[in-house]
Amino acid sequence: IDSLLDLAKHHLPKTALQSHYRSKSLELIDFSNQNFYEGKLNMLPDFEEQKGKEPPIEYLKVDGEWEKSINHIEAQKVVELVFKVLKNSPDKTLGIVTFNARQQSHIMDALEKAQTQNKVQLPNSLFVKNIENVQGDERDIIIFSTAYAPDKKGNLQMRFGPLNNEGGENRLNVAITRAKEKVYLVVSVLPNQISVENSKNTGPKLLKEYL
Repeated sequence: IDSLLDLAKHHLPKTALQSHYRSKSLELIDFSNQNFYEGKLNMLPDFEEQKGKEPPIEYLKVDGEWEKSINHIEAQKVVELVFKVLKNSPDKTLGIVTFNARQQSHIMDALEKAQTQNKVQLPNSLFVKNIENVQGDERDIIIFSTAYAPDKKGNLQMRFGPLNNEGGENRLNVAITRAKEKVYLVVSVLPNQISVENSKNTGPKLLKEYL
């Protein structure tokens, strides 16, 4: 048995999640509701949030480049977003989720450098995690950095890492349901550039659909 959850399936009754309380906007949970919960979730949106004009999910396309599992341009955009949110909405909590550990470390280094240069103390509530270890967290605003991008020669190699493993779609589900109020998707490719036809498991296919 690989996990306590797998062990429990053999001995305990299965009960499906019925209600979602975290996200204030329906758009933040709708994709997971349709693709993971068969549309059965009772969603409880925040009335004041629903009246707002700002979209709860923003897709920010940058011209990033893939180099040894790192995307420097995306990292810089993430840092820019962090300081923008801290300036305009200092009361909001922030989390950053990457799709591989090297991009996670790169963003952490970039934030530390920017913090020193700007002489600004980042809040203790800010986290930078990759898609494998963000389980159980929640923040007002979540910023994603996929890092996927063409390399210096213009070649786009789709190496989905943890998402491509069996059960990788569950990691995606966890990651995209961490936000209470807003998601920023910082990406270097458009969905139609992502090739998932040869993907054995559903994680990469659902990522493309989500994007």
